[in-house]
Amino acid sequence: MVALRSVCALVLLVALSPTEALLPRALGARRAPIVRPGLRSRAVPARMTTADAGAPDRDAADAGGVDVAHVSRYGGATALEVGLIAATLAALDRVGFGRLPLACAVPLFAFLALRTRVFSVMDNSRPNRKAQGGAATPSETKRPSWTPPGIAFPIIWGTITLLRVASSTMVYAAKGRVLCTRPILALMVHLAVGDTWNSITNVERRLGVSFIAVFAVLASICWAVFEFSRVDRLAALILLPNAVWITIASVLTGAIWRLNTPLQPLLPMRNDGKKRA
Repeated sequence: MVALRSVCALVLLVALSPTEALLPRALGARRAPIVRPGLRSRAVPARMTTADAGAPDRDAADAGGVDVAHVSRYGGATALEVGLIAATLAALDRVGFGRLPLACAVPLFAFLALRTRVFSVMDNSRPNRKAQGGAATPSETKRPSWTPPGIAFPIIWGTITLLRVASSTMVYAAKGRVLCTRPILALMVHLAVGDTWNSITNVERRLGVSFIAVFAVLASICWAVFEFSRVDRLAALILLPNAVWITIASVLTGAIWRLNTPLQPLLPMRNDGKKRA
């Protein structure tokens, strides 16, 4: 836990410094007007009544309020996805999947590593890289100069998929060929959280919310590596590059959020015009 907190603190420091004033702006807070001595305050236009001048803009308040229901939907969709995956794994255990040759687990874990989003109730469309010139983000989205080229992302994720399959198969064998176990479910939690993050990032295109949500992705993969290490240390080492990449992706996500001004809020807001996944 100490290591996880240190990683999260480091990512936050790199992604946010030295813009200490960005968070209040990103959350929609208004800066208080500066009143200088000797300067008269502006008069209220004649068309505004005293009551109108002192009353908050209701439409602006509605648009700037946090969409609590949508935040809850993120959590609910992730929990439901994990539940459906766990039920599927438990059903396979019940029908005797463990009696099949170990090689049969490879295509199953490959499917889960690549397609857990079939269990998600949210829109999990992947980025259209062809339409975006091979990039992981739209052309109008500003990215730091150190962003890996578009061709690198399929290679990175393809390698990570192979590592997930190999490490999961090793843990499955070490746990007596039982699918619905704590370490494997920990990896499924990570995959489900990643699917929700994908919806936020690539479907809703909420850069601020994506930056906050990526820490849940990072925490979940660190937990999965820890659970794997309790069963098979080699399997944990094989899965570890996944955590390293998510750490880099967290810094990249924060940098993209900072570069694209005006800053998007860190939480989904009501009536913000964003697509709901």
